[in-house]
Amino acid sequence: FTLAVSNSLKWVKGIIYETRDSIQTPENYRKVDGEILYVHSRLFLWGKDRRRCYVHLYYNAHAAATAMDTFTEELLSYKEELASGQTVSGHEEAYDAFFTIKETPVRGRKVLFNNEAIMKYRDRYAGFLAILTNGIEDPVEALRVYRNKDTIEKSFDDLKNQLDMKRLRIHSAASMDGRLFVQFIALILMSALRKKMRDTKLIEKYTVRELLLEMETLTQVRYSGKYGHILTEITKPQREILQSLKIQPKS
Repeated sequence: FTLAVSNSLKWVKGIIYETRDSIQTPENYRKVDGEILYVHSRLFLWGKDRRRCYVHLYYNAHAAATAMDTFTEELLSYKEELASGQTVSGHEEAYDAFFTIKETPVRGRKVLFNNEAIMKYRDRYAGFLAILTNGIEDPVEALRVYRNKDTIEKSFDDLKNQLDMKRLRIHSAASMDGRLFVQFIALILMSALRKKMRDTKLIEKYTVRELLLEMETLTQVRYSGKYGHILTEITKPQREILQSLKIQPKS
């Protein structure tokens, strides 16, 4: 197996704490698909059976800012849970670490952020990714395997959601085969588009669905005879997308 493990786990936080001041060295520098990372790997005995695994730790300075925003959104969600009394058992550690709760007879429950603890957490853990694997010793290979796995999972999500495979609504084997073939071709196109968007950084601005929605008004109108065809007016966002994908529209 190869999977990402949460930075909120106690043992993961321990590894980050031990390595955060020493991970950014030239020896730990790696460039993976154009992304600059600092890596640390170690043997780890996991679970009650003490199974031999590897933990690969990655630090991305550019991702640290995004991680802070995500962490803040999680904290706001946790605060709502505490204020409403609808707590989640898996969030108990975060409640204890990042919040102060005051109960008063007049005002009732008041939930406050523990800003000192929050800032310490941000400084220590933002920008880190931890991957646990039982068979891949090389950190770069482990990251690529994990990302490929993530791409496959997103492709299945495309089938269920964006490509409308939740309900087949089909009553014959022939129709079923035809539907599956069309969905398979659509999935190939979606995966190819997602890869192209990653390569051109469009994925940082749009999801695949958002990009398709942006482009759906661009239409080619065909006329019979000598008139040929024309394109509807291209908007500025559409033109930027086409330029990024190196597509030259034929007028």
